[in-house]
Amino acid sequence: MKRTGEDMKLIKLLLVSKQGGLKGIIEKEEDITVIGATETERELRSLDVTAAVMPDVILFDVRSSWTHGQEMMVMLKEKHPSIPIVIRAAYPENHYLIEAISHGAAGYVLQDGGMEQVVAAIRQCANGQIVYPATVKSFLMKKLQQEGVGQGNAALEKAIEKLGSFSKREYELLILLTEGQTNQQISKKLYLSIGTVKNYISRLYKKMNVSNRPELMALLYKFQNRT
Repeated sequence: MKRTGEDMKLIKLLLVSKQGGLKGIIEKEEDITVIGATETERELRSLDVTAAVMPDVILFDVRSSWTHGQEMMVMLKEKHPSIPIVIRAAYPENHYLIEAISHGAAGYVLQDGGMEQVVAAIRQCANGQIVYPATVKSFLMKKLQQEGVGQGNAALEKAIEKLGSFSKREYELLILLTEGQTNQQISKKLYLSIGTVKNYISRLYKKMNVSNRPELMALLYKFQNRT
């Protein structure tokens, strides 16, 4: 897709991929430039990304080995903790998506979706958005509910404790959020205005370093299964 106009934002991309032709395909987009490309862990470790050419987004093509991909993902977040990472994967299974979110991925797209989805995810993540498949929210809620959320689940309670110190109200909100309650439902249950509920939720997200409910679900799920 061609983009024109003075307000077009140029996105600097760091590409981690074994697919040699990917760089050329992406650079056909006028608003994206690949400032670095690497294939191996060794190359990534030695890659010199200075402040002058700091990427806006990292695209990580992890279609060959998920185990290797996890290791590289951890390294990427250690080297560039503030840069959003988009994962391009061949794995539609939800547990891979949960692991990617848990490791800090800002976007997760499947190779079957084609390059249009990849490019769209790069742009969205460059603008601070989160890009996950629509199925992740319902899956995580269902998974947490099956394991006893809201019913005295000791593992979940320990997970929440590990994530930080929460007030009684914040804890109540966390439980209701993991149960899939809407803002309106939470408002009625806790006798709070919609605006107050939204403010509480925003503060919780900031406190837990997440941006939305799917990220919150993934974070709780990860800690629940490590207790």
